Amino acid sequence: MWNRNKKEEDIQYRPSSPAPSEQGREAIPVSAYPTRQTEYGSARVTASIGKSLVINGHIQGKEDLVIDGRLEGNVDLPENRLTVGATGHVQGGIRAREIVVVGTVQGNMEATERVEIKKGARVIGDLKAQRPVIEDEAYFKGNVETIRVDTPKPAAKPQQPAPPIVDAQASLPDSKPEIKRG
Repeated sequence: MWNRNKKEEDIQYRPSSPAPSEQGREAIPVSAYPTRQTEYGSARVTASIGKSLVINGHIQGKEDLVIDGRLEGNVDLPENRLTVGATGHVQGGIRAREIVVVGTVQGNMEATERVEIKKGARVIGDLKAQRPVIEDEAYFKGNVETIRVDTPKPAAKPQQPAPPIVDAQASLPDSKPEIKRG
């Protein structure tokens, strides 16, 4: 017992037949490549532009986008999130639901919800968002405009006519003391 190897112990205690739940299972091939999730249910699809890619032109779409390469042109993702990665460089306007910048952007940005400029990012251009966030040690040159979203007001209640104003003195009976003469 004291002089046994770990391998000998494993051999002794290892079951000789596979567990009943493993007998009927088939092997599932596993790919080394990342898979894209479909947009069914709550899963979000994210596209990416790699470090070595250079794109000249306008990008528009209906899925989240990560840019780690270089883009010279506008980006239009009104319902989705755009992330400019640490090695990403965008030269053009950006319009999206949410924008996160870790790299470089030269152009105006407009987001319906949030723009986040992270530490070490570099942005030259105007910024328009409901919730702008600029972290310490980020470089930003431009104007910031905060978009105000008006909350829906509850339906106005119909006004009831005000009760008539009654003069309290006028409604009291005269209570002059009677003077009797005799």
